[in-house]
Amino acid sequence: MHDSRIDLSALDPARDVGHWSQLVDSVAARGLARRKQQLTVSYQMLSWARPVLAIAAAVTLVVGAREWLSHPDRSSLTRRRVEPAYVLATWAAKDERPSTSNILLVLVNQNATE
Repeated sequence: MHDSRIDLSALDPARDVGHWSQLVDSVAARGLARRKQQLTVSYQMLSWARPVLAIAAAVTLVVGAREWLSHPDRSSLTRRRVEPAYVLATWAAKDERPSTSNILLVLVNQNATE
């Protein structure tokens, strides 16, 4: 280890006053130009688009996964629900004579399946 002091005066940016003021002015000008760009409505909308879409995608994934996992019998999701009037009309159109228990099952069960 050295106990002598190190001369860092060569790193001082304020030594050259003209260059220093030019550097400060260019940084300020770029900052003002950037600030003016950020004040437009279109820039604000574009800057918020990516986070909003990411949040919407995350919410969709969470809700979809919750719905998918909440059904113990996933095959029931593929079955189509049919109104009782449609089932009765189908029987009438085909001239079928279902048993009384089937008719009651369709009328009592509002979510009859084909």
